[in-house]
Amino acid sequence: MSKLVIVTLITLFTLIYGCSSNSKNAEAQLIASDILFNLSDKNGQYNIRVATGFVEKTKSYTTKRIMEIPNKSVDQVIEQSVSISSLGVVKKKSVILRPKISQYSVWFEGKKYFSELKINTAKKAIDVKMKSPESQWNGSKQIKFPSTKLLPCFFNQIIECAKVNGFISKASKAQSGVLNMLVVWEGYPYLNETLSDFTTELFSDAQLEYDGKTKQSERRFSLRVAGQAITYVLDEQDNMKKMFWISQGISMVSKSKTSSKSSLESSESEEGEIE
Repeated sequence: MSKLVIVTLITLFTLIYGCSSNSKNAEAQLIASDILFNLSDKNGQYNIRVATGFVEKTKSYTTKRIMEIPNKSVDQVIEQSVSISSLGVVKKKSVILRPKISQYSVWFEGKKYFSELKINTAKKAIDVKMKSPESQWNGSKQIKFPSTKLLPCFFNQIIECAKVNGFISKASKAQSGVLNMLVVWEGYPYLNETLSDFTTELFSDAQLEYDGKTKQSERRFSLRVAGQAITYVLDEQDNMKKMFWISQGISMVSKSKTSSKSSLESSESEEGEIE
């Protein structure tokens, strides 16, 4: 066997092993959890349960959020979403969470508004399905991805996207750093109905930046997106512990510790809603 062939095989093995190792490290960070948060905004106090889980068989990561009015026995869910992304590698080394499908439901005055976003890889677009009491938000349409090199990430998985590609760890050690990304808003097309003076677009360029530490030595990261700033405070396992969206008057603070188990049902349905 020639030296050239041996060198080529060694290089190929190194690339494959490196990709596999990076992927395994990313999987290890996507620990299943079930966390209860208290959310405060201009309308009152709510509970938000965030359940996450990684499915080894499909290499997919799921985030399920349920927003409820506390201490109310009936019709207490007012908003819920499920976001599913697949774990992948780009440029043979960078690990990413690639958006796959999301479903979002919100109740306005007791009426349900639903949307589904499904990545159409062949068309480089997102297929949008909507069901609501209003004609403007019914039916299907396709929205092309913008012409950009930024990697997309569901809004509800911002921290996880930054974790798996190593940014959170590197920025924490260096105490500096910026990660550029393309946010995909699961709440589309109802964003301007749930948030004040906000974008009506499906995509937004964003930058996640290391922002120092709190007085309790907790790490802060700031997301600049759609002309606004969102602050995330992380725990020792790099999970979100607090979130502050000042311009929207929103704060989220965890009420319970991260669990190593999740109540999440991570199966995906091609038709109907993801339960």
